[in-house]
Amino acid sequence: MEATTVQHDAAKLRRALIIMLAAVALMRVALTFVYEANWDEYLNLSMVYDHQRGELREILQTGFVHLFGWVALISENEANQIIAARVAYLAVGVVTSLAIWSVTRALTSTNAALFAVLSYWAFGFTLIHGVAFRTDPLAASAMMCALWHVVCKSPTMRVALAAGALAGLAGVFTIKAVFYLPALVLIALIRSETVVRGLGLIVVASVAAGVSFLGLTALHAMTFPDFASPLAFLDRTTGSTMSTQDFGILKRFLWPAFAKSFVFFAVLGFGLVGLFKRLSDPARRTNGFIALAMLTPLLSVLVYRDVYPYFYPFILAPVVVLAGFAWEELSRRFNTRTMLLIAGVLCANAAIATAEKLQRPINAQRAALEVIHRLFPEDVPYIDARSMVSSKRKRGLFMSAWGMTDYRQVGKPVMEDVIRTEQPQFVLANGWQLRLDQLSPEQSEAEQFGLLAADLQVLKDNYLRIWGPLYVPGKIVQPEDTALRVLLPGTYQVVADASLTLGDQTISPNDTVDLEARDYAVSTESTAIFVRDIEVPQEAPPSSGLFGDF
Repeated sequence: MEATTVQHDAAKLRRALIIMLAAVALMRVALTFVYEANWDEYLNLSMVYDHQRGELREILQTGFVHLFGWVALISENEANQIIAARVAYLAVGVVTSLAIWSVTRALTSTNAALFAVLSYWAFGFTLIHGVAFRTDPLAASAMMCALWHVVCKSPTMRVALAAGALAGLAGVFTIKAVFYLPALVLIALIRSETVVRGLGLIVVASVAAGVSFLGLTALHAMTFPDFASPLAFLDRTTGSTMSTQDFGILKRFLWPAFAKSFVFFAVLGFGLVGLFKRLSDPARRTNGFIALAMLTPLLSVLVYRDVYPYFYPFILAPVVVLAGFAWEELSRRFNTRTMLLIAGVLCANAAIATAEKLQRPINAQRAALEVIHRLFPEDVPYIDARSMVSSKRKRGLFMSAWGMTDYRQVGKPVMEDVIRTEQPQFVLANGWQLRLDQLSPEQSEAEQFGLLAADLQVLKDNYLRIWGPLYVPGKIVQPEDTALRVLLPGTYQVVADASLTLGDQTISPNDTVDLEARDYAVSTESTAIFVRDIEVPQEAPPSSGLFGDF
């Protein structure tokens, strides 16, 4: 038998929920300015610069570059540029929140809708990654606006056109927008007077989505001097990210999230209870079916492998309508004080997540980038794992799990060719694969995502560490060596205990010498170091790695 409905002070609850939402918003603003940037934020920033240089090749999932060319005007430092982009994303987050509120309000009540928005932003992964400089937040916002059209407006041709156009726009940002399409289709059928009319609206929306996606993609492609095959991109990405067997990433991050945000998942569970009650009540069944349709994006985890923390805010935006149903279900069981306690626990979880992430500030990344820009003011090529110096020309591998998997499957060394043809002027060790003075070639190749032994060896042979994670061109010559192979021409300083012979020259300690890209005969009685003649930074290097985990 259903519990007797408890009376509440609705105005008091509303004020409290708004205050908690404001508190969580302040936490999100703090994270925007303080929390370190993730590697894919730098990757996206590098795409903006690559597009401006005419070097970007992929036209799919890169349409966002047109929205952020202005960040280069904010600062020379990429860390500051990412913060500026995040500020713009705060507005994207507001749009997403309004869509969540409107959709949930149409199915439940005002306070329940406020609670749904609070639940969404108080969840740790959403709070941390929901407005990061990625494509997912843009697509989530566009798709939630499409859902707002089909849920909150009468099912008309105009609504179908608008929803389809928004879905096409979301697809320009990321192909993952397709995970929302079943929800849009089902809601169109549920809300239409007849199946035939519903199918007609779906056809109209599909045409609008196709025109929007293809039209925007074509306009985007017109800004490229040359671009790669989008079909090849789709084949490569689906092959790497779509899997019906591998749930390792889901398990890796879901269980810690469940432990840290148990109340959030409990709320969703209560929401399911409330939803099923709606389905059993003929007078309220339609809203229940609409809410059930909004859960279909969750089915993506059955076929999509890369369920990293940044995927949660994207896929949970429609799902948190369950929190609205949970609010109504819990309100029938508990008094005002208990309801405030439940919302307060969510807010406390957000505060804990914020406090944890504020311990990893962006300062180390900013300081490293300041050093690099001072030492290398020109647009020089470089090697790193994460495209961190986004305004410069990264060369070589992008060392994500996906990138390294593809590289190891090919099994062909690439770094010597990169050094010879591209002349990278420094290596930034912002991934463990590039810790040249800590890894042996054999250790590297033994790791699943490590560089091949030949690639690590050629890097060790041609770069020396001068500051923290920064390596510059350099060579070490031992007494038994008779030849010096130079791949990176330039001016080098010689660090040695005694004079040595290089070709027909006699080099004294601390001399500088101009080396060409060729082999030299060499003779030395002690270890000699040739290191690029460049300022050695006096700043203290970062005390830990430049990137943490999610």
